[in-house]
Amino acid sequence: MARGEFVFDDEYEAVEFVETLRGVRDLDGWTIFAWCLMGNHFHLVLKTRNVDLWRSMARLQGTVSRRYNRRHGYLGRLWQSRYRARVITSDDYFRQVVAYVHLNPVAAGIVDDPAGFSFSGHRELLGLCRPHVVDRAEVYAVFGTVSDDAASEYALWVRSVAEARLADTEVDELPWWESARHVDEIAGPELRPEVKTFDGLALAEERRELTFEGFLRRFLKTSGHHLDDLSSRLRGSRLIDGRIELITLGLSRYGLRARDFATLLNKHGATVTRWLNEGLRRERDDPTFQQRLDDLDRTISADRHNATMRNVAP
Repeated sequence: MARGEFVFDDEYEAVEFVETLRGVRDLDGWTIFAWCLMGNHFHLVLKTRNVDLWRSMARLQGTVSRRYNRRHGYLGRLWQSRYRARVITSDDYFRQVVAYVHLNPVAAGIVDDPAGFSFSGHRELLGLCRPHVVDRAEVYAVFGTVSDDAASEYALWVRSVAEARLADTEVDELPWWESARHVDEIAGPELRPEVKTFDGLALAEERRELTFEGFLRRFLKTSGHHLDDLSSRLRGSRLIDGRIELITLGLSRYGLRARDFATLLNKHGATVTRWLNEGLRRERDDPTFQQRLDDLDRTISADRHNATMRNVAP
């Protein structure tokens, strides 16, 4: 955290983060394999779908930051820097990372058994609570073919890792972590991307995103659609496609508010939600539609310094 707060020591803030995480997961199509909230940072193991990771992370961190600052009357950045990530390249490495994430509370001396720590995915994978965040089936597929066996295999693996800890041994010195070389966000310094903002700017303080008006102006210019037609009662297939494109891009990739689109198009909020769900389905199942969104997104995002923008907290 930029200001040094141990935000997630507050159970309310931890719950708020988890709910925000679930929202981003559902909106952007993440599959989450492991997660853990520590006092002043978090860990995630996930698979993305069609939305770029940086966009989803910008939405997650930006939403958490704005809501936290609003509740506590703070200004400025909540997060110290851009997230760091590393690609998981094998099943063995996957098992190591999942164990590492869920054993963080043990390594930190918070609990002796990770099952006693509420704010991680470990309890979900053991079946001690319903899966709030983790996709258990996806994780089990790496540990076994039958759910009951897979859960047992997962539990035995984590237990064996925990029991392998030597006295006063740091997590990054454990034998099972040797192939990762460094524990710092699973990436050694030579593998980390250059520190930039989500928009490719040099300083985190300068991170920006398009306003609703800026996005709309660029979408209309790029897509060839006209606002009068999109907001009309006409129901031609081209207009319906245009509305779905507008909503899917605006909500899933730029994190804009559904109610603004509902007001703009003179539609009920449920209609906007229906268009979003249809757009996400097409994005998943229709390569042509996905390519159309990617092309629009690429043009809208280009030369952003010439667009109307607003500062946001990282």
